[in-house]
Amino acid sequence: MPFRQSLFASLLLLPAMLFGPSACLQIPELEADTTQDAGSQDSSPVTVNWLSPGPPGFTNGTLQIRVEVTGPAPERVELLVDGVPVAPLSALHALDWETWLIPEGPHVLAVRATRGAQTFMSTERTVVVDRTRPRMTLQRPAHGEAFVSPGAAIEAAFSEPLLPSSVSRQSIRVTANSAAVAAEVSLSGDGKTLTILPDAPPPVNSEVTVSLDPTVTDLAGNSVDAMYQEWRWRVPAYLTVGEPLFAGKPENSYIEKASLRVGADSRPIVVWSQHGSVHVNRWSGEAWKALGEPLRRGATHIAWDGVLQIDREGRPLVMWMEFPGEAPSQLHVQRWDGAAWTSLGTFQTASLGGGAIFWMGFSSGASGAPMIAWRESNSTQHQFVFRKWDGSAWVAGAAPLPLRMSTTINASGFDLDSAGRPVLSFSENDSQGGLTGHVVRWNGSVWEDVSSGLAGIPWARAVHPDGSILVGVSALVQGQWRPLVQRWDGSAWLTVGGPVDAAPSANSRTIDFLVLDSQGLPVVMLREALPVSVPGTWTGQVRRWTGTRWEDIGGALKASPGMLKRGLPSFALAADDEPIIAWPENPHPTESTWDSLYVYRLNH
Repeated sequence: MPFRQSLFASLLLLPAMLFGPSACLQIPELEADTTQDAGSQDSSPVTVNWLSPGPPGFTNGTLQIRVEVTGPAPERVELLVDGVPVAPLSALHALDWETWLIPEGPHVLAVRATRGAQTFMSTERTVVVDRTRPRMTLQRPAHGEAFVSPGAAIEAAFSEPLLPSSVSRQSIRVTANSAAVAAEVSLSGDGKTLTILPDAPPPVNSEVTVSLDPTVTDLAGNSVDAMYQEWRWRVPAYLTVGEPLFAGKPENSYIEKASLRVGADSRPIVVWSQHGSVHVNRWSGEAWKALGEPLRRGATHIAWDGVLQIDREGRPLVMWMEFPGEAPSQLHVQRWDGAAWTSLGTFQTASLGGGAIFWMGFSSGASGAPMIAWRESNSTQHQFVFRKWDGSAWVAGAAPLPLRMSTTINASGFDLDSAGRPVLSFSENDSQGGLTGHVVRWNGSVWEDVSSGLAGIPWARAVHPDGSILVGVSALVQGQWRPLVQRWDGSAWLTVGGPVDAAPSANSRTIDFLVLDSQGLPVVMLREALPVSVPGTWTGQVRRWTGTRWEDIGGALKASPGMLKRGLPSFALAADDEPIIAWPENPHPTESTWDSLYVYRLNH
């Protein structure tokens, strides 16, 4: 068709194109034909809104990215991490982003939608990538701590916040000797400190354990490091008073026994012999302080077996035995004057010609006049001797008490009555194996034997202010050896209640100490031998007569972790009737005589 005809035909069709039924559909086509700028195709914006993660975000692995896209459909939606595209989102605008190759720490996330040449950005969202397990940075009580009060605060601090919803009674468990202990658990505001409050204090002589379930996590979902998912400590019946005591080098430092007294200020004083000298320490309230230099009169002598008393003025008195080589053994007594030790008279030796001393005792009594005693023998005589301090010299405190020759004397001890007269108890083994218990008293003129009717072998004694004598014995009760306290009322021995222990035992139990509390009621310390292969392993138990029954004061005193109790303990009551115990202990398994002296007070 010629060009003019074609143009004319087009002009004739123009009204129909403008005003016909399809006119509205044709206008965009004309605009599209005349405008190639893609940005002008549709001016409606694309909006990108976060669905997950929520702020703040934490992850330790796969992180779910979810956004809502509104407006014209974009050609591409992608995740940007720290401004760098890392992965496209699916048609549903979702992505499970694997963070394993991303360094730990905070990262800025954004989602970008692209339509043609236009881009539309979400708001930025910070996510912390954390693959490190939380650690405990602090534990109270400390893991493995051996001397903890039942009411001690239980806390743990962590290297990072924990997820609050992961902390509960179900995920954090407390046990005492494997038995469940109900407890409330809570997190501090910053999520880094866990506090545990038991509904009731754990019992003494228990091992307390706190266990964290693997479901306890940080904000990123990392479980607490397995090394810190459990910690434990001991709640013993007794706590140590200060650090263990020893003199000089601990190696080869045998301690046979201690002597303990408590002053009116309720602060204990303890005496023991070690490395050939006698040592005296007093508790200051914060630490043990030595009272003067170690006691020994002769530079080449060996001092042994220190015994402590406190006089009416509160001054410590110490008696000890000293071995000056081939010469007869000597008994020394010194008093602390507040600044130094001063001798009470001259030292004492055996009164029998050629005699040797085998035991010594020391008592100050209610009268405050000190009395010493010892057992001596030579080839023809065997006896107890008593000397009393009259203010300037040692004089006879009672007539010598003769003993049979060729007998073995054990468990010797004496106390003074209200008049300052000695009451002595001991056991006697004859050559035929017979064992006899004795209780004798000095009436001012002669020795009176009040042993008749005594139920068993005496180990300890006390004189009541009313003049009655109390003795702790081991006796057969229904075919079993049981500890009893018997009281001499002036004419007969009466048993105080039943057996002192709560139940029979196959182990050997003895009443090592019997004292009177502030109400005049008897308190005893039992020593029990444990059935183990290593000898010298003991526990102690303090029991009190209430007037109607025997009851425990605290639980059993056991050796410190890794130690064995050895030697003989010493026992005293403070002014508030709280028991204080001193006892030598030795490392287990024992390879040397590395002894330390532990002083204990009740754990409550």
